[in-house]
Amino acid sequence: MKKICLIGQFPPPIHGLSKALDTIIKSDYLNRKYKMNIVDIKSNKLVLKHRQQIKNSQADIYYITISQSKLGNLRDMFLLKSILKKKKKVIVHYHGGYYKDLYKSFNKFQKRLNRKILGQIDVMIALSESLKYLFNDVIDLKRIRVCENFVEDTSLISEKEFEKKVQNINNSMEKLEVIYLSNFIESKGYKDVLNAIVELKKYNVLFHFAGAFFSKEDEEEFFKFIDDNDLRNYISYHGVVKSEEKRKLLFQSDIFILPTYYPKEGQPISIIEAMGNGLSIITTKHAGIPDIVSEKNGILVTPKSPSEIVEAIKRLSDREILIKIAKENRLKSLKKFKEEHYIKRLDEIFEEVIQDEN
Repeated sequence: MKKICLIGQFPPPIHGLSKALDTIIKSDYLNRKYKMNIVDIKSNKLVLKHRQQIKNSQADIYYITISQSKLGNLRDMFLLKSILKKKKKVIVHYHGGYYKDLYKSFNKFQKRLNRKILGQIDVMIALSESLKYLFNDVIDLKRIRVCENFVEDTSLISEKEFEKKVQNINNSMEKLEVIYLSNFIESKGYKDVLNAIVELKKYNVLFHFAGAFFSKEDEEEFFKFIDDNDLRNYISYHGVVKSEEKRKLLFQSDIFILPTYYPKEGQPISIIEAMGNGLSIITTKHAGIPDIVSEKNGILVTPKSPSEIVEAIKRLSDREILIKIAKENRLKSLKKFKEEHYIKRLDEIFEEVIQDEN
């Protein structure tokens, strides 16, 4: 049985990257095939301890997720240097879309360090085909593989619930429900959604907002905008939602909206969750999003364009279109974006690296 050492930021706390790592370590399928151990590197203060853990490890494959910050990158290169000395197989998984810009911001030393270290690894994993270009400064494109994100099984509504959702869309003459489910970062586009709502007041649309604010000032500004524009009857704020509360929101909503231009965006798991739960998508042609969202299953708008958001919501108010897209997104997710598909994609990469060893 081959041994794999997984190196990254494991939960707690829970976020997209830690969820992905947790899914790997808890996979029955992978645990039957491989002996896995972990090195949790979320505390930079313990980097020397982490390096020693890696030195003491006797794995055949080292799998590491790397950072989207300058300091985090230096830590990762420090650890990768120790890994490469072991002369074992090395897989780097990048859960983001910012590496190209990050690399450009490096000084000459850090650029050279990245080229030297990443140029020696066996495989780099990107989140989508359109994000492979991020690494063309540091590694041969032939060594880049793609492993898309996934929706957790616990976040998916059941088939019976989905059938009820379609019936509700078909029968309902009530309001259209739109959900923004992400952190409240301006470049995620939530302010553009707010401005669009002002123009949609005469339409029967309810907007749900769920996620965390990172500053009290942003939170106060959010609610002040709502009061100043008399939007209380059109907006429901839910805070941070998890598990069953999140499933309920996704079940009752018709449209998921994320008009993002966030620099570090990769392939938002929230979009895949929404697709799996039968929502239409309004988002932007940004980062790895166009690989999963097209005019077949949503609408791509220009960043910072509330007017385009307004027109997109008007277009999706057609119940026939909503039902068609709901079925398209549900089918696409069940065929490609479940946990089991994510694990299979990773395992294919593990197998390829092992075969290359032989």
